[in-house]
Amino acid sequence: MGFMNAIKSLFSPAGGSSRRIYVVDGARLVDEKTGRRMAPRDQVQMLNALARVAKQENMEIQVLFESDRALREVEDGGDFNGVTVYFAPDTEQLVAKALKLCRGGGVLVSSGVTMESRATEAGITVIGSSTFRKAFLQGGLPGGNGGDRGDRGDRRRGRDRRRDRGDRGDRGDRNGNRGGQKSSSNGGGDSAPAAEPASGGGEDNSAVRNLIDLVE
Repeated sequence: MGFMNAIKSLFSPAGGSSRRIYVVDGARLVDEKTGRRMAPRDQVQMLNALARVAKQENMEIQVLFESDRALREVEDGGDFNGVTVYFAPDTEQLVAKALKLCRGGGVLVSSGVTMESRATEAGITVIGSSTFRKAFLQGGLPGGNGGDRGDRGDRRRGRDRRRDRGDRGDRGDRNGNRGGQKSSSNGGGDSAPAAEPASGGGEDNSAVRNLIDLVE
């Protein structure tokens, strides 16, 4: 059995007789560490991705978002292409609603510390957000709070910074190294002072001349 199939097998109901309900903490799929609130359009993108999973894998998915109001596309407790959607105004109510939905055999999908610990205390099965993501949502996640758009912006700013550094380097070469070479060849005073002949003999003078020739 392949790695992905092994992960997916964790989501198969015992005996395969009926579908289990998976209650998904939506924001944790995008931002596993903080679970920050998602923008409405990112919530819709997440719902589209989960709807595809529910259809392809024959899973019953309920997803929760922390939000002060429902989406235009779906109301609290409404259906979005086969996925039931819930909204909670704050973290405490989000946790309480998730635990309520999981009672009766539901499986919680989350990585939130508080939600996980309270679900475990209540005897609810918990599957980590990263496990669910690896099994079903590779490449299908929205940008979330910055996400892909933020990454592209960071890469673009990085290229601009490198370009700026390159321009400054070129100017430095023109004013510094290249100018120094030109001044050296013309005998200008801005270049590094030429080595003075040592007071000792022809071999030293010859070595100095060789150095000057190299500079020129």
